[in-house]
Amino acid sequence: MILESEPLMDHRPPVTVKGTREGLTFLLDERADVERMCAYLETLITGETGKLFEGPTVDVYVDYGKRLLTPQETWRILDVFRKRDNFLLKAWGSAPEAREISRRQQGVRAQHIYHGLVRSGQPVSFDGDVVIIGDVNPSAVVEATGDIYVFGRLLGIAHAGAGGDESAIVAAAEFAPMQIRIADVVSRAPQMRATMEYAYLEGREMRVAEMKYFLPWHKLRKRSGREERR
Repeated sequence: MILESEPLMDHRPPVTVKGTREGLTFLLDERADVERMCAYLETLITGETGKLFEGPTVDVYVDYGKRLLTPQETWRILDVFRKRDNFLLKAWGSAPEAREISRRQQGVRAQHIYHGLVRSGQPVSFDGDVVIIGDVNPSAVVEATGDIYVFGRLLGIAHAGAGGDESAIVAAAEFAPMQIRIADVVSRAPQMRATMEYAYLEGREMRVAEMKYFLPWHKLRKRSGREERR
């Protein structure tokens, strides 16, 4: 089944929804402007057509195509999906089937979604990158071999690059962890400020910066990674 709402504009809708046995798959047009797409998506799931999505909890899968999203754009899109209490985000990525094939062939690390609170004293571990939609409470431990993104308050312990990846990062909407570890470098974060921040390694020294500076740093990281593989 393919469900498409009436376009808000005269051209191709920026979002298409597919209903499957597993749940709902949202296909985001990789060429659409992010703000326009979010406005369309918000109208789709909370406006008059939102009645189509009412009912019990449903698993949601989001495919954003080949688009390269900045952390701010990712935050913006996920905030729209969080407006429906019965949506349970199960997967977030780019062309899932193609990504799975590429991962097997090239060793690309996996991406995970964790939906909910990480309670005090609770350890969670992931092989690859993880997006946590919820808070990480004090003394909770989040470990990942890739990056850690927290769409909430990071108050516990976060260990990114657990397999030794010094290019991994830890990012959070409210950044006040008890301890940050990237690969084998350990540090405490500065006092929480009202801005989204991320921690990364520069050489063997850990630094913290606002998310608005992430994109140029990420481009540098990707370029360095390509040079190392040569």
